[in-house]
Amino acid sequence: MPIPLSKDVQINPGVLAVAGNAVDLNGLLLTGNPLLPVGGVVPFSSPDDVAAYFGALSDEYARAQLYFQGFKNATKTPGQLLFSRFNLAASAAWLRSGSFKGVTIEQLQKLSGTLTLSINGKSASAEVNFNGVTSFAAAATALQTALTAAVATVVFDTTQNAFVITAAGAKPESTTITFGSGSAAEPLKMTSNTGAVISQGAPVSDVPDTMVAIKDASQQWAGFSTVSEVTDEQHLAFSAWANGQGKRYFYVAWTTSGKAKVKGDTSHIAYQIITVNNHSAVVPVFASDGNRAAAVLGYAACLDFVRPEGRMPFKFREYEGLAADVTSGSDYDALIAAGYNFYGKYAENSVVEDYWADGTITGDFKWLDSFCGQIWLNANLQGAVISLFKSNQTIPYNNEGRALVAASMSDVIQQYKRWGGIREGVTLTEAQKKQINNVVGEDVSSTLFATGYYLYIGDMLPSLRATRSSPSCTLWYCDGGSIQKLVIASTEVQ
Repeated sequence: MPIPLSKDVQINPGVLAVAGNAVDLNGLLLTGNPLLPVGGVVPFSSPDDVAAYFGALSDEYARAQLYFQGFKNATKTPGQLLFSRFNLAASAAWLRSGSFKGVTIEQLQKLSGTLTLSINGKSASAEVNFNGVTSFAAAATALQTALTAAVATVVFDTTQNAFVITAAGAKPESTTITFGSGSAAEPLKMTSNTGAVISQGAPVSDVPDTMVAIKDASQQWAGFSTVSEVTDEQHLAFSAWANGQGKRYFYVAWTTSGKAKVKGDTSHIAYQIITVNNHSAVVPVFASDGNRAAAVLGYAACLDFVRPEGRMPFKFREYEGLAADVTSGSDYDALIAAGYNFYGKYAENSVVEDYWADGTITGDFKWLDSFCGQIWLNANLQGAVISLFKSNQTIPYNNEGRALVAASMSDVIQQYKRWGGIREGVTLTEAQKKQINNVVGEDVSSTLFATGYYLYIGDMLPSLRATRSSPSCTLWYCDGGSIQKLVIASTEVQ
């Protein structure tokens, strides 16, 4: 056998991967529904999945239908809707079995053996014998009798098709429970590998703790809201959290309070968020129910960043099957002045239209489409630079390194520009020009006007090189906005 050429020339196959989408602008809904375990984030990819989990008559399903539907003529529909538990009252620990869907009564009657659990730190055993039971509810009663009501209650949940063992205790938030063991544990699907789920006892949810836990569990979302209407105190807590997240998330604060339509009122929630607390990243919504909040979240999830000119403002978006909450000019004026978004009915002559107004978000970005766009842009810029850092090469502190950094961001910037997030030909104020020129050290306004953006990578100073720190980097881009009002002079020339 000849000497392998690989002794001198060896080829190591590899793949230069394309950087993927760094963030999805999915929506997150917080619910007090006890079917969700405390501390988890559960994703759903369709309304049918939500109905199967929460039930077809649930508020969660109603919200999901509107969310996944998207606005009329959307080129993309939401990929996921996430739910997480927000306790409005203290909750007890529970163990929910895996699904018994498709299991017959005859098969259930054959189950027997020993089920052992640890409930509130103490061992509890039950001898299971379902011979003779005539329903799943009767089997749950038999299991509770074996465990005794002083230890736990047992029901059969027909939505989940599962047995639910709930720990008893004077303080529900202090109760605990474990997965099952013993000869009956797997037949009863009370183990983790048979699909069982545990939720430990928990107090009324604290907003900061809840949001930190959710963020630790998943960051594949952008906007969040609640299934049920919350108190003003909770609105302000959610708003404060969103305000502190560096413009990465936004909160949809929906209210049914008629105070929102009273001119000059200072007690409504938008006034508290905007004027009193100056919270950014909040979308105040006047609504008749939480379906409107789901529509706002669905708008963000429908934004198609791959499609050229895929950008569209939230204002004027229409949702099929959504009834207007605002039908008078006086209410329109009051709500706009107060800072609310709302779904309204507009009519003039024979033209009748339903659509959202005004498309605003609190803070410097002001408009929801601009805010959503910067979430996508900044997340993908971050991903692009990380890909550069992992590309198995050095990035020197010189012009070559500057070029590598600029090139790493180029594809993201160009995609964002094609989407409509960056516009050419935007006129800057003298103050804006001066502020940029002071940083760059020269007038780059002509470049901004011609290309819509300017990426500045500053001097590669020796002190930075010694500590391998970041040079000064700034991307200025012209948003371009979107015309949302026209006043037209119609003049006959005789």
